[in-house]
Amino acid sequence: MDFTWLAGRLDGRPRVVVSTTSTGIGLRRELWVAYLYGYRPVEHRVVAGAGSWTVLVLDPDPAARHRAAWMRHPDLRPEAPAPVDWTDDRSAHCWTPPGWPPEAGPVPPADDLLPLLPPVGLGTRRRILWLTCGVVAAWTTNVVRWAWSGSPGVTGLVLSGFLGVLALLGCAVAARRVRCRPWKAEADTWRPGT
Repeated sequence: MDFTWLAGRLDGRPRVVVSTTSTGIGLRRELWVAYLYGYRPVEHRVVAGAGSWTVLVLDPDPAARHRAAWMRHPDLRPEAPAPVDWTDDRSAHCWTPPGWPPEAGPVPPADDLLPLLPPVGLGTRRRILWLTCGVVAAWTTNVVRWAWSGSPGVTGLVLSGFLGVLALLGCAVAARRVRCRPWKAEADTWRPGT
């Protein structure tokens, strides 16, 4: 992802939705840029075959607001205090933010200290529950069918298998239609690597 484009989106609005195809460390670096600009993730969803999207909200912490203001208008004098580690050595940073001199940029933390995604929300747990219920319903259908037929013949096995698959698909469709509530943690303080 183009971090400059992302920084442009993080302009102080209370809530920003960012679509991305990045995964792993790339996605965590994008969360680091959001952290620099005073945002934190509250929800993340993967869209099959189309990447993912992340909901970012402004962090109410005064330190986060100060860090974001500094990122937008940095005081890069050597004696000035900085809320972000930065360098003017191009080889030591991966990106030059908008409004910064071309040779300067924030120093990214080690990969294991990059921000993490928010925990799995209630909606994902609900989908897992629905799918589990579907599997249980499918197997229950098979057991009941076999119990009534005594020794199932080929027709009985095919019919019970078909009914089980139908029950599983029905539960999967129902699980996809359940609306997910976003992860509610606006009052929590979010920090990279936590």
